[in-house]
Amino acid sequence: MDFLYISPEFPPNYANFIYRLNSHGVRVWGIGEADFYSMPSDLQSALKWYARSDLTDFVAVQRALDVIIQQKHASGHPGAFDVVESHNEQWLNLEGMINDRYGIAGIGSKDLPDLKKKSRMKQIFMDLGLPVARGAVVADLGQALDLVETLGFPLILKPDEGVGAGGIYRVDNQSELESYLAEIEGDYLLEEFVDGDIVTYDGLTDYDGNILFENSLIYGDGVLDYVLGKDTFFYVSREIPTAVLSAGRQLASHFNIRRKFFHFEFFKTGDGYQPIEINCRPPGGAILDMMNYSVDGDLYRVYADMITGGPTAVQSEKKYYCCYIGRKDKRYTHGHDQILSTFGHCLVEHGLNPEVYRQAMGTERYILRSPVVSDIFEMADFILKKR
Repeated sequence: MDFLYISPEFPPNYANFIYRLNSHGVRVWGIGEADFYSMPSDLQSALKWYARSDLTDFVAVQRALDVIIQQKHASGHPGAFDVVESHNEQWLNLEGMINDRYGIAGIGSKDLPDLKKKSRMKQIFMDLGLPVARGAVVADLGQALDLVETLGFPLILKPDEGVGAGGIYRVDNQSELESYLAEIEGDYLLEEFVDGDIVTYDGLTDYDGNILFENSLIYGDGVLDYVLGKDTFFYVSREIPTAVLSAGRQLASHFNIRRKFFHFEFFKTGDGYQPIEINCRPPGGAILDMMNYSVDGDLYRVYADMITGGPTAVQSEKKYYCCYIGRKDKRYTHGHDQILSTFGHCLVEHGLNPEVYRQAMGTERYILRSPVVSDIFEMADFILKKR
């Protein structure tokens, strides 16, 4: 099997996908923007061949792919690729274009509007009878002010197509609205501000769309709050709310998600849940590892098993709540040694985050687990307590 992996160097923990695929006998070919020799030596060894390219320039990507395919054929492996994957929202468009170009089964360009544009997702949610935040795409200030008449303030202004908290603004008055609209380009959604926790439905499907693994995250705040300076805290739950489970499964089926990880976000509003958006990728950063810690499992291996058609023995019982605590450049009461002496028995991972993560996810991360949810909050209070 020939597998093309887009951007194999980032995020760093996703190299585990390549290691597991390689151990299953899959030939993994890589294309990305990083210097090959800046990658860990184990990752270099696990790649059959790597070509460096500007991934935002499809002409440059095509040249790089030509080189990879030449090397492929020269080593006795004809044809193109069996699977193309990035596990990264940023490169989903590129993935679709490569699949179209070479006739590879998977997400194609025709699928991308429903999977990338928040306005399309919102319409699909409504068509399925799911509640959503009120709002619409606005082209100019006049349309925005018309919506204000209906929705009032505060509002959320966010790109119709975007990743994470990039380009998202909370708007509290007309002056801010005018200022933000003067700065932005492209299609933007203006929506009512929803004051509620964010709960997710995450998982992995096989080639037929069957769900192999299910998960739910609870966020202390939204990503925008983390970017704006709040301490980062969220956790993997041992339970998935019944309404989230039902809606999540419905959405995975409707969007025809196959041999993919997924990450769906919902607002918890009172006793109900309303979908925010869907993502055809794993939840970002260290969350896949947190999912592993919660079940003492290895979803990287499960993915490789699924891709190669082998049996997928998935640990489904959630043994632990698993939390992420991100410390930023602030004066905290308790130092690392105190954290270890108090909660070292619960600590499963600690380290510095890549620079690109630090604004939202903190400079330093602590990942801890416990079978008791109250322990999670006790640990967060202790680690994030300020002087």
